[in-house]
Amino acid sequence: MRAIQPMHRRRGLAAGLVMTSVIALSILGGGTALAKAPTWPTGHGTDFQNPFPDSGASSTTVTAGKSVGFYEWLRNPGSSNISQLFMNVAISPGDQLGVKWTIKTDAGAVVRSGTCVINSMPLCSFGPLNAGQTVYVLAAFRVSPSSGPTQTLKLDFNSTGIPPGGNNSHGDDVFTTSLVQVTPAGDGDASGDFNFDQANLTVENAGVGGSNTQQTSLSIFAPGFGAFVNDSPSLPAAKCTNALIADIVVQNSWFSCKKLSSLTSLLEAGNGGTFTNPNGGPGIKVVVSFASAPSQLNGGHAFVYHVWTDATGDHAELITATCALDAAGFPTNQAPCLIVGTNSVTFWLTHNGNARM
Repeated sequence: MRAIQPMHRRRGLAAGLVMTSVIALSILGGGTALAKAPTWPTGHGTDFQNPFPDSGASSTTVTAGKSVGFYEWLRNPGSSNISQLFMNVAISPGDQLGVKWTIKTDAGAVVRSGTCVINSMPLCSFGPLNAGQTVYVLAAFRVSPSSGPTQTLKLDFNSTGIPPGGNNSHGDDVFTTSLVQVTPAGDGDASGDFNFDQANLTVENAGVGGSNTQQTSLSIFAPGFGAFVNDSPSLPAAKCTNALIADIVVQNSWFSCKKLSSLTSLLEAGNGGTFTNPNGGPGIKVVVSFASAPSQLNGGHAFVYHVWTDATGDHAELITATCALDAAGFPTNQAPCLIVGTNSVTFWLTHNGNARM
C-alpha cells in the first residue's frame, strides 16, 4: 500500500502503463554543439533511485470529477549539461490544476524549484539541467466527471519548448506515461482525491443507510498527497493467517482471524511510506461507521486489525490502545490507537493498508 511523510515508494497495488525513454539528443552546452547527448532516463515518483514501478499517479484510483496528481522525473546522468529543458503535456487526464517542480543533485540537494503556468506552451521551462541533476515534477489535474475507467498522462520533456510532435525529426523528445484508474462519481463504496496545495485531505465513501452497511473515511494532514478508500463487499478480505498474526497472539491470546466480522476497509494514503502527526505519532486518521457495529467494539477487547504490505512483505498489527488527543485533535500516542464511538470506530495509523474489525 501507499503512504508517506515525504514520499518514498509506490505501493504494489497499483496498475498501469509506464513510460519508455530512449532518446539521443543534439543539444548545445556552453556554446558548443555536442556530437551526441546522453540518454535521459525518466520515471515515476520523488526519488530516481527508488522509483514507483508502474505509475506516478497520487493514488491507484481517483473519483471522476476529483483531482489526481502525478509525480514524474527526468535525470541527466551524463557528463554534459542540458542547456535548456522544457516540458509539455502530450496527453492530458483532465483539466490542468497546477505544476510544481524541483531540480536536485544526485545527493538530494535542491538546486532550484518553481511552478509552471498552466495551459501555457511550453507548460514548464526549467532552465539548464546539469550533469548529475534530476528534475522532479508534480502535475495536478481534475478528472472529467464523465471520465471512463482509466485516464492517462503523457508528458513530453524536450530541449526546444516545441509542442509534442514538433520535435520528432530532431529526436529531442523524451516521454513519460502514467495511468490512473477512475471510479464513477456515483460509486458509493469508493472515493479517491488529491490535494495539490491544501493543508489536508479527507476522502470518504457514501454514508451508512439502505443497503450500505459501512462507511470509510480517511484524512491526511499535509499537502501534495492522494488518498483512496473502498469498502465494497466484493473486495477480498484483509489478509489474516496464523503466520501473519503469530506475534499478535503472543500478546493477545484471545485474538483469532475468526473474530473479524466487518467488511474490509481498503486504505490508501500517499504512495506507500509513512505519515506521522506533529507529536511524532500516527498521522493517518480513519473513521469507519456501521449500520450496526461489530459486537467486539463494545466488548472487553475492542480492536482494529490492520494489515499492510511493503518491500519486506506483509505485516499485521492489532490496535487496542485508546487514543489520547492533544488540543489540536492529534494523538499523543506514539503507536496506532483507537477511539470507539456509537456504531463507529476512529483509529490512527502510520501506514496505510487494509483494516477489519
